[in-house]
Amino acid sequence: MARVFATIGLLALCTVTVFAGGGSEGHARLRVMIVERAEVPRDQGRLTDNPWTEFVQNEMAKLGVDVQYVPKGGSMVSHTVMMATNTAPDLAFTHGRLLFMKFAADGGLHDLGQYLPEYGPNIRTVLGEDHLRLGQIDGVQFAIPSRREIDARYTSFIRKDWLDALGLGIPTNRDELTAALRAFKDRNPGNVPAAELRPWGWFTDDPGTVFDSDFKLFDPMYSFLDHDPAANMGSLWPVRDGFRDFMRWLHGLYQEGLIEREFATDSFDIKTRHVVNGRVGFIHVPWDYLYAQNSGSVALNLARNVPGAEFVPVDVFPGPDGVYRNLRYLPTRFYLFSPRRSRVPEAAVAYMNWMLERENAWTLAFGRTGEQHTIRDGLPVFGDLQRYADTFGYISESLRILGDYPFGPTITTAVREQFRVNDFSGNDSRALAMALEHSFQEPVFQSRMNAMSRQGPGLIRIAERYWVRMITEPDFDAEFDEFIRRMNDRGMPTIIDERRAYLEQFGVN
Repeated sequence: MARVFATIGLLALCTVTVFAGGGSEGHARLRVMIVERAEVPRDQGRLTDNPWTEFVQNEMAKLGVDVQYVPKGGSMVSHTVMMATNTAPDLAFTHGRLLFMKFAADGGLHDLGQYLPEYGPNIRTVLGEDHLRLGQIDGVQFAIPSRREIDARYTSFIRKDWLDALGLGIPTNRDELTAALRAFKDRNPGNVPAAELRPWGWFTDDPGTVFDSDFKLFDPMYSFLDHDPAANMGSLWPVRDGFRDFMRWLHGLYQEGLIEREFATDSFDIKTRHVVNGRVGFIHVPWDYLYAQNSGSVALNLARNVPGAEFVPVDVFPGPDGVYRNLRYLPTRFYLFSPRRSRVPEAAVAYMNWMLERENAWTLAFGRTGEQHTIRDGLPVFGDLQRYADTFGYISESLRILGDYPFGPTITTAVREQFRVNDFSGNDSRALAMALEHSFQEPVFQSRMNAMSRQGPGLIRIAERYWVRMITEPDFDAEFDEFIRRMNDRGMPTIIDERRAYLEQFGVN
């Protein structure tokens, strides 16, 4: 079956040579966005010019497509600017559904669905119609959604060695967490210099959208709210009962010195440095933040720097009903689209189709057989993980923009186990289980939400401005009231009305 679809894909791709707007030698010139996910080793070249980008370019050239990689940042601002200035590549992507919806609502995206029958048979076969609907607005295929294999998001972790030194048990709710944070500050079980001690470290500087799921403290926030899928879809977090209490709680922790003082200005690297140097007692981070399977592992470096130091996963944010709920990702990581200014949307679809042909997908996931891996009993076997990282792993995720190809659980599990060279006493498995238990997904709007798409970015900017002020300024109530006033003035009630109308028409998605 794979061979059949490969043949269909090849026949479709061969027609790319007649595309308009071609480049050199009659080929269709396709500019593809690429984002750096790992540092490129010096002997491998650059992000846009290395053995693997050359491999893809050579293969696509055989099919009539001249691929040119365009490095772009992954931030919302950079995406908005590139679309507004007509500098977006012919094939671009964003992880933010709100941003994708805005681009679609503004009329800035091609309908890719019309090209799937001829140029994208693999896309339909591999991803499936149900998954493709995540890239549709009002039934129009404005984006191809990538596939995500693990949809767990965030977990909380606490220093067990500090708790043990203080004779404290593992906290199970917010009150017990607050008591532990106070004990960390007042009794300093790690003997950390006072100026360096951070009871709650790696505290996010980014409120995300506050009214959407990009918010990195979503799970702590949600613990203050009633679990109500209809309200999740038909309202916004800042006006939900409990949101003010959530922000007041964070404000109180900061005023007591329990949250890292420079959370708004410290970089990711600085915050991680505090963690690995043993200065932090509690964090709420991506479930796998501590557990990289390489020399950069936060957990391993902490153990080396501070013998006996250990973070363990904890559930400390039960909702009003006592259930620990966590938001999980939608089953897509990116929304891949072609801007309306592009003259080669067919080539963009053909490129994605090529990536999903099984042999190509295998190579982009595991490298070349005989070089990065061998095959035993139909499974890829990686003998030298460092060599894999140095010769291929650095670029795989940057190229594999359609995400996790579904090779099946036997293969994906075998690969994951080979890269799991450290078991972290099982804490990584427990963290993943905690992130998935009682988890739920964000609401998905699949119609043009004009108010949300067009006024949402302005609300994000307001949230970014007031997020720090509500936590750090002495007069919390004044800052919170001003925040809500600004949000209302910028159109929050209109967005709520729109969401309620959608809920009434379509029900809970």
